[in-house]
Formats: sequence, C-alpha cells, structure tokens
Amino acid sequence: MNSVEGIKFISLKKVANERGHLLEVQRKDDPFYPGFGQAYVTCTLPGVIKAWYRHKKQFDQVALIKGELILVCYDSRNDSPTYQNVLEIVISDRAPVLVQIPPGIWHGFKALGSEPTYLLHLNTAAFDFEHTDEDRLPASTFSVPYKW
Repeated sequence: MNSVEGIKFISLKKVANERGHLLEVQRKDDPFYPGFGQAYVTCTLPGVIKAWYRHKKQFDQVALIKGELILVCYDSRNDSPTYQNVLEIVISDRAPVLVQIPPGIWHGFKALGSEPTYLLHLNTAAFDFEHTDEDRLPASTFSVPYKW
C-alpha cells in the first residue's frame, strides 16, 4: 500500500458492555486534535461512490460509525514527498479509526456491503456556501489515477 504524506489513521477506543458500546472519536486534549469547525453524519447506500473532493485550507476528518467502505486518497500536492501517490484502504466498524486528511489531497469513498454506511465528518472549518473551500471532480475523472 502506498502512503500519502500527512494522512493520519488514529485507532478509536470502543468500550463495549452488555448494553451496547461507546465509541470515543475525538477529544479536545487529543495529541492530533486539529480544531473544530463543523460536524455532520452522512449515510451512503451500498455501492454508491462519493468522489472526488479536495480542500485548500480545511482538514477533513472522518470516522466510520456503521458499515464498511473503501477510502481512496490521491496526493496532488506538487511539493509533497508522496506527490501522485494513491492510498486505498478498507475501513469497517469492526476496527474503528479516525482518518485525518490534510488540505490538497483528493479523496473519496465507496460504500461496501449490503447495508448503508454511516460516516461521521469532523471538519476543521464550517462549510461556507458563498466562499467554498472545496474542489470537486466526478468519480470517473482521468485527473485522479484510480478506477472505482
């Protein structure tokens, strides 16, 4: 598997008991806490691809709450030591992680399995409809060397 400079995978603590479980995603005193701007949850139906996204300033953070997905990141930063590397990883709710994606990285995902996938997004900036910090490309673009 290739790596992409700046992407962090932080294992999450899942505390289970006879009544269910608690999943601790992020705390203000975590060593990799980048700040907070907005939190939201997305639901993606099986087989659906949501790609490609890239930000200029904001860090995206995602934690899979339920389901399974394949996350793909492409480093388009000219000054990066991992320029043009592609990172592909399968994430499931059985081994929860928080993924931090720095600015300049194209990223997207595909929901796997037969059930909807729920993803928690913890972004460092709130979405600004008038001045978006987001570039988008279609999933089938030739600009990203990855075929879903």
